[in-house]
Amino acid sequence: FDNSGSADSACAAVTAAAELAPLEAYIMLDRSGSMASGGSQDCNVGSSSTYKWCYAINALDGYFQDPGSWNNWVALQYFPITNYSCSTGGACATPSIARGVLDATQRTKLRNSMNAIVPNGTNTPTEAALRGLAAYTANIKPQATGHSLIGILITDGIPEGNCNNNAASLKTIVQTHLNATGIRTFVIGMTGANFTTLETIASGGGVPAHNDYCSGTATCTYYNVGNGNPTVFIEVLKKIQQTAIGCTYQVPVPDAGVIDYSKVKVEYEPGNGGAVQQFDSVPDASQCAAGKWFYDDNNNPTKVTLCPDTCTAIQADPQAKVTLLLGCLGS
Repeated sequence: FDNSGSADSACAAVTAAAELAPLEAYIMLDRSGSMASGGSQDCNVGSSSTYKWCYAINALDGYFQDPGSWNNWVALQYFPITNYSCSTGGACATPSIARGVLDATQRTKLRNSMNAIVPNGTNTPTEAALRGLAAYTANIKPQATGHSLIGILITDGIPEGNCNNNAASLKTIVQTHLNATGIRTFVIGMTGANFTTLETIASGGGVPAHNDYCSGTATCTYYNVGNGNPTVFIEVLKKIQQTAIGCTYQVPVPDAGVIDYSKVKVEYEPGNGGAVQQFDSVPDASQCAAGKWFYDDNNNPTKVTLCPDTCTAIQADPQAKVTLLLGCLGS
């Protein structure tokens, strides 16, 4: 790789179009009685009923069916569920529908599962749900899958039952998980939730603050979907997808040769035909600056993530072209 590092230089002959990493989400859906206006009502996907459970499963199904989601992976569980554990997650740490790519088969499994669940749980053991999210996702290795892995908690309730219901303690669960694994936890609240509590929890999950879908504050880290109207709910799920993936690209596996990862560069070609820009790497996210990027693992990289300022500029340019300059491949 020569000093210019340009795509047309003699040595930098190998390039690859940058492809966004697929999103993988473990979704934990509240099935307490308050989701069904008292606990006895149930519905299937497609129902026009306007209570929260129906809205939620219709929104999730709509997101699963959207072509923009089909490259993603999803696992699904509910809470409360028999044999949950406040200290480990218990049954919450094993999905009702195991992780799989959102093809037609997985989408059908997810829909059938939601149709079969009755929202009649007697409490909201949020601690068990969060520990389940953490335990399950910790066993998935993003470096091996190349996915952008997250947990999503959906609830209309206030933490209650025999678990630890202290908001600061619940925040510690997701913050400890984030620090240990880099996996973020997103929180979606519905009407009936205590949004002050949800903000405390969500603030530990590594999610950037935003100024939409908040409840009475200028910015927040949770998402408020109100009663769950599917149009709003699906918008939030898509926003979470965009936030979670951000500008994270898969490092390609060459057909032949070995990449010298110390010499990889990222090239950005503006959609308006402006001057092409090259971005260099920094060792990790803590050293981010405009026009920089970093690997998920410097010793065994599978993903390239653009620094926040760099990502913001590219996301504002939908016609942008991003290319990885791999240089000459060694043997």
